Parts: sequence; C-alpha cells; structure tokens
Amino acid sequence: MTHTLSFPSEAAPAFAPLELQLPDDWKALSVSGAVLAAGKTVEQGQFRPNVVVAVSRFGAGYSLETAIDAVVRRVEAIEGVAELGREETEVLGRPGFRIEFSYPDPRVGVLIQAVRIAIVDHGSAADLVQITATATGAQAQELWGEVRAIQDSAATTDTVATA
Repeated sequence: MTHTLSFPSEAAPAFAPLELQLPDDWKALSVSGAVLAAGKTVEQGQFRPNVVVAVSRFGAGYSLETAIDAVVRRVEAIEGVAELGREETEVLGRPGFRIEFSYPDPRVGVLIQAVRIAIVDHGSAADLVQITATATGAQAQELWGEVRAIQDSAATTDTVATA
C-alpha cells in the first residue's frame, strides 16, 4: 500500500507569502536560492545594491536562538569582517534579529551587509526567513537608509502580531 505526500500540505506547508516595498528605481532580480530579490538601477559596470530574501526549511521547533547563533558564526568567519551592530528586533512582525557588518572584497573594495532573520513557525515545520542587503561602502554612505527601509518593509500576509 502507498500514500502520497505533496507540497503544500499539512505535513509540508507552503512558505509564507512574502513581499517587499521598493522605490521606483529598484527592480526585481532573479537570484539562485532566493524567493525574492531586488536591485537598484545603476550604471553599467557598477555594483548593484541589492536585497535578497531566502527561505530555508527546518524541522518543527527550530528556534530563533539557533538561527542567530548560526548567522553570527557565519559572519564572524568572514575574513576581515568588522561588525557594525546587532540587535534583537522585529522582523516580519515577529521576534527577529539584525546584524550589520563590512568586509573587504577584492572586486569592489568594501562591502556592507545587513542581515535580518525571523522564524515562521508552521507547526510541522519552521522556516528561517533571511533578508540580506548588500552595497559597497561608498554606496552605503548614500543608500543605507533606503536599504534599511526596504528591509523594514518586508511583510508576510500570515504575520503574527507580537505583544
């Protein structure tokens, strides 16, 4: 006897619907491994500031603390990294985490990244949503408020209000 397992289903729930609000000069990008990605319109040959949203599926009970530890370890392993700040903060209307850092890149000089994470709990599974923004150091001086506003706009229609 056999039975069918399908996606989406109760055993394998669909990812939460996600959205970003973008300024007019930002456009959708296709990025491997991302569910959403956008980049600022720039002149040919310039680094394109971008925001990339990725979702990773974990088993039930995967915690924000575990995700934070993993992200911090990955950041700390980057050669030449300088942490710019971190805090627990609301992401997608849920408890989340933010870390910002810079590191040298041989192609463009200094890159600045901001990573925000949250867990979307489906009961039978937990999804880690990671919203990563990247710009060069020079671009960040002008654009970082815009980049953070895009990250702040991240929403899902099944957001659980936090009290």
